[in-house]
This record gives sequence, structure tokens and C-alpha cells, in this order.
Amino acid sequence: MSLSPSRNLLVMNVQISISLVSTIILCRWLFPDIVRADFAVAALPVAVLHMFRFIGATVVMPGQLDAGISHKAKVQIAVGDLLVSLTAVLLTFAILEGFSETTVRTLAWIFVITCLIDMSVIQRFFIKEQFWNKKMGVVWLFQVLLSAPMVLGEVFVLYRLVTG
Repeated sequence: MSLSPSRNLLVMNVQISISLVSTIILCRWLFPDIVRADFAVAALPVAVLHMFRFIGATVVMPGQLDAGISHKAKVQIAVGDLLVSLTAVLLTFAILEGFSETTVRTLAWIFVITCLIDMSVIQRFFIKEQFWNKKMGVVWLFQVLLSAPMVLGEVFVLYRLVTG
């Protein structure tokens, strides 16, 4: 079956929308008081989720993404995901080990800034190279399943950092 850009983009948007609603429902169920929780307690689930962003590095392995997607895009996606994963590991470690509020907040800023830079790089390539019109394999699953909770988490941590 040939790829249809409009159908593919529609399917992806529907899947991401369902993921977004599902994420909100899960957060309300699993973390009902997260908005009022101490910063470290609120940031921990987001950091834990992002520790597994190292999975994104698989895009540089042969056959994982369409050959029509540039090597530069694949490398930048992999490096960005590894950097986000590393900052999430550091933030999680600092929270679990009871580092000072200042240290945790500093690491959270580094984490959020890294996430935002990574997102801007990924989206630039995603749009420029029309990933939705390429064979993405399991990367499609990661995109539709995890992008909404990850972005919501990043925005939430940024919100908590800015509002105190």
C-alpha cells in the first residue's frame, strides 16, 4: 500500500490527540495532587518518563527510519534524545537523593531547556522532511504514544519553575 501524506498526517494527529486525552486522564488518576505538590515531587514523574528518551537513539540504526530521511536528521534526533535522557537521569537522581531545592531547580531548568531545544530541532526536521510521509516503523509508535505525555510534562515542569 502506498503512503498517503494526508491520510498519514490525519492518522498521526488523531493518535496524538487520543494520547493527549489519555495522558490527562492518567495524570488526574495517578497524580491527583501533583499541581499542589512540592516541586521535586511534582517533577519526579516527568523526569522518570524522560529517562527513557535514550530509546530515540535507535533512529540511527539501519532500517529504523525511511532511507529518505537525512542522516543529519537522524543523528540530531538521536543526540537530542540522549541529552534529554541524561538530564532526566541527573534530575531524577538529585530528587531521589534529596539534593537541595536550589540544585533540583537548577537541574530542572537544564532539563527543560534541553527538552525545548530538542523539540525545536526535531520538529524542524519532522516538518521539513515530512516524516509522516515516510516509513517510520516503531518510531511512529513512539511519536504517537509518548510525544503528548512528554511535551505535557515538559510544559508542566516549566510552569512549576516559573510560578515558584
